[in-house]
Amino acid sequence: MYKVLLVDDEPSIREGLTTIIDWEKYSFQVMATAGSGREAIACFNEIKPDLTIIDIRMPGMTGLEVIEEIRQHEPDAHFLILSGYADFDYAKKAISFGVDGYLLKPVDEEEIIAELERIAEQLHQEQETQARYAGEDTAYREHQIEALLYDSLQGKGSKEEDSLGLHWPQYQVILLEIHATLDLQRGNEMKRKLIEAFDQKDKGIVFSYHSGLGLLIKEAVTQNTSSQNLYDELQTLLAEWNIHMYATAGEPVQSTTEIARSYTQASSLMAERFLFTEQRIKRWDEGRLSPSSAESNGMGAQADGIQEPDEVELADKLYYALDIRSSESVMRVLGEMEERLIPYHWTEQAIKTAFSQVFSLAFNKLAAANQHMQTIMQDHSVLINEVYHQFTMADLKAMAAEHLHRLIQRMGGGSTDTVMKQMIEFIQRNPGENLKLEVLAEVFNYNSSYLGKLFKNHTGESFNAFLDKVRIEKAKALLDEGLKVHQVASRVGYANVDYFHGKFKKYVGESPSAYKQSRSQSHTRETNHHDNEDE
Repeated sequence: MYKVLLVDDEPSIREGLTTIIDWEKYSFQVMATAGSGREAIACFNEIKPDLTIIDIRMPGMTGLEVIEEIRQHEPDAHFLILSGYADFDYAKKAISFGVDGYLLKPVDEEEIIAELERIAEQLHQEQETQARYAGEDTAYREHQIEALLYDSLQGKGSKEEDSLGLHWPQYQVILLEIHATLDLQRGNEMKRKLIEAFDQKDKGIVFSYHSGLGLLIKEAVTQNTSSQNLYDELQTLLAEWNIHMYATAGEPVQSTTEIARSYTQASSLMAERFLFTEQRIKRWDEGRLSPSSAESNGMGAQADGIQEPDEVELADKLYYALDIRSSESVMRVLGEMEERLIPYHWTEQAIKTAFSQVFSLAFNKLAAANQHMQTIMQDHSVLINEVYHQFTMADLKAMAAEHLHRLIQRMGGGSTDTVMKQMIEFIQRNPGENLKLEVLAEVFNYNSSYLGKLFKNHTGESFNAFLDKVRIEKAKALLDEGLKVHQVASRVGYANVDYFHGKFKKYVGESPSAYKQSRSQSHTRETNHHDNEDE
């Protein structure tokens, strides 16, 4: 629909024109009406009508004066004159202003319809011509930008400004990485939307690059405010596609021969978008997220002396948090994983791999301890797959928290038992784990010394003494099942067999071998006794 502005100082004329014509039938829509020249100019600037129908004589400011003022800024605007005066001098002046028609009041319906049909056809041809030229120009300039970047990055030199037809005071590359479920058609529609907003309004040039879309703009993004504003504008333009978008900006440069440098900077920043959480464009002049040495020698955090995180320890903590069915503890462990894994690994792929390893170790232990829950390893597969589909670290952490919380609910929901009861039951379920009071204190969010005192007050024994007794009771059961001493030692958490011997003798009064032999002899005597009774 073409937009129409009606201007006349008589309300009856404005109302009559609005209602007498079936505007939509002729591809028009009345967007506003005005009763004076000044009001007409304000309305025109606001709605940018395709056609203005205006009375030639009005008090204060005539229609011709309105046209003359608007023409200074909008030389191609379309006007249709209405007048109650069949005055040739007015007509001549109106024609000199390039109006599209001159109609006398009272308006004849058939006559104005004929004018509307003629002007609609003219507007249609103008739009087609504009679109064709804009499209050809846009495609040409995009091709030139892509060729310039390719040649520069391949070391083949670059083109001069004249080859691009650009004589801007500065040039800046903005890169967009867009994540959404899009087919080729929708992707092209998205690109066209940006072209309409930038190329056709002379704000920049849209081009394609290997993993998204790029913008070459002349009004540089140099501050948080401007980077936020441009990001918001892009989000609004592309809102209908429900996208996830990340954007980076290279340094503004003074020559088209330097555009490749701006592009390289923006592209390098895009590799770090996994750790960038703000919803704005990340600029070239902001501090790098990763250690500078990682860029220069490829050694990452190792070169900065950052200690390699113990992924087994982190997996143990996550397993403990899941085993006691505490979503709060799970969140603390996820936070610790983020704090310890990111500074060491830095790159998106390495971080995702490290998180996957911790999850795998924890799930394997959980599955071994809960063999009746067949869904645990299925959940593990789903979680690992989702890890590699997250766009940012914040997304990964939120996804993992939600997934693990659902797992806790399937395991029976969050425990309402006291911390002491949870600790005792946990030790009894996991005597073979390398249990330490300090690690459990972190899981339960207690100071380790304070937790140790609480535990002794509750059980009458220190944590280590209680743990030893639980392990020895488990060891006795395993020896009764016929396992060898070294196998039992490993199963109940004693890596050193001699140490296990000492602990066992302390609590049982004899060595594991002697205990096993005496139990075996006792079992033989009982068997013989029952056999004699049967005879």
